[in-house]
Amino acid sequence: MSEPITEMECPEWRLRICRPAFQDFQRLLPRYLVRSELNRQLPKLRWWNPDEYLVIDLHWSRIVDSELAELLVDPANDDSGGVRILFFEHSPDPSVPTLWILGGMNAVEPLGSLQHAIFLGRSTIVKARAD
Repeated sequence: MSEPITEMECPEWRLRICRPAFQDFQRLLPRYLVRSELNRQLPKLRWWNPDEYLVIDLHWSRIVDSELAELLVDPANDDSGGVRILFFEHSPDPSVPTLWILGGMNAVEPLGSLQHAIFLGRSTIVKARAD
């Protein structure tokens, strides 16, 4: 029998969601029911482990040449491709490990240089305001 999540060795991360992320999710998922499913999936990031590429049952990966990472979620459970959630690690207080959810985009949409710059800009704002 598997052990409960609460007894795992990895620390529990504190999650913070940026305001632009809420706006991204509203645009991507106009139906409240689908956003509710996304809201049930996001807390899984509390058990994120940077050494494993699976958070409970969701895949994540690092974005090359940045401190950003992406989590793939399919809240509608259909063939739409799902949502790519961009997040990064920034802990103003080292005793409280914190992940910041910066926003989201369609998973089938490529992460171009413009989107990359937008999310890097959001991470810079978070760092400036969180410290």
